[in-house]
Amino acid sequence: MKALQLTALAGAMMFAACAQAQTTPSPAPETQFFGLLDWTVRYSTKQNAAGDAKAELTDGVLTGSRVGVRGRHAAGGMTAVYWAEAGFAPDTGTSGQGGRLFGRQLYAGLEGDAGTLLAGRQYTVSHDILSRFEAMAFANNSIVGYQGGNYTGLRYDNTVKYLKNVGPVSIQLGHTFGETAGSTATSSADALGAVYADGPLSAGLAYQQTKNVSSAFFGAVTAANASTQKVIGGGMTYQLGAAKLYLGYTGSKLDVADYKNNVLYVGTNVQATESLQVIATVQADKLNHAGVDGNRLTSALMADYFLDKTTDVYVEVDYTKVKDGWVTLANNTALGSGNLFGNASRTGIMAGMRIKF
Repeated sequence: MKALQLTALAGAMMFAACAQAQTTPSPAPETQFFGLLDWTVRYSTKQNAAGDAKAELTDGVLTGSRVGVRGRHAAGGMTAVYWAEAGFAPDTGTSGQGGRLFGRQLYAGLEGDAGTLLAGRQYTVSHDILSRFEAMAFANNSIVGYQGGNYTGLRYDNTVKYLKNVGPVSIQLGHTFGETAGSTATSSADALGAVYADGPLSAGLAYQQTKNVSSAFFGAVTAANASTQKVIGGGMTYQLGAAKLYLGYTGSKLDVADYKNNVLYVGTNVQATESLQVIATVQADKLNHAGVDGNRLTSALMADYFLDKTTDVYVEVDYTKVKDGWVTLANNTALGSGNLFGNASRTGIMAGMRIKF
């Protein structure tokens, strides 16, 4: 059964539960204005074809800067929820996500005993689940987080998601409407996933299929070779004393464009002191395209010190090396700051500050 059918069934169950719900006193609506500023000074090698280095003030390594409003209130025995979140560049003030007003997330929905149903622009099921098993959550900085939306889709417009907790298992189903006249399948996406969490252990799986992918995957997929992308992955984390251990896998395949990537990632987040955490991650990516293999190895180490609950400062160092077929893929302006300009490696160091409000 497709994720769309399951999502529709879940919605029907929720509304049925709503109709049968007992009338209870309604709590006051909760509305919260929130935001985050994350900027960093970065120095990195090989920032053009000549191999020159560059220093810059740019967005943070882990989390993109944003501002938004979120809320919830009782509605007919259920809870209505909404989220509107805008991303921006902290160094210039310009809007992120291609200049969208609410480019990070914009959704509304209902939650109750039967589960949660959300509709709008939101994180994909595969990204939401798989990012939990990478120590930097597929970092905001494209040099460190080479996966990001290229494999998981990151965020999709026109998406309906259903979420349900069953004991220690949380289930997610998603459908993205292609909105193409005459075809419900064109440009659509379906996904499902589940996470088990109990005590120190968390483990999960996700599967996602997106049709007619174009102008994506590091800019290598154009409209002329639009493809169906299938993503399957999983991982686990384990809390071992002060250290949280991460292990994950993502497989991505595009049919017409003929790209196949298998990525293994390991990492840790160590709470060294009450205020200091140390994060380490390594990602190994094997590419196959047109019969040619390629390899990418990315590693990063970060020390993050919290001045209080809302403010932290950090330093980070990362190293990326590509070989064979990955050299071509990484030599692409669509990668933005991740473009290696034909070079086979890059080293970066940064210091930043993050403020939540």
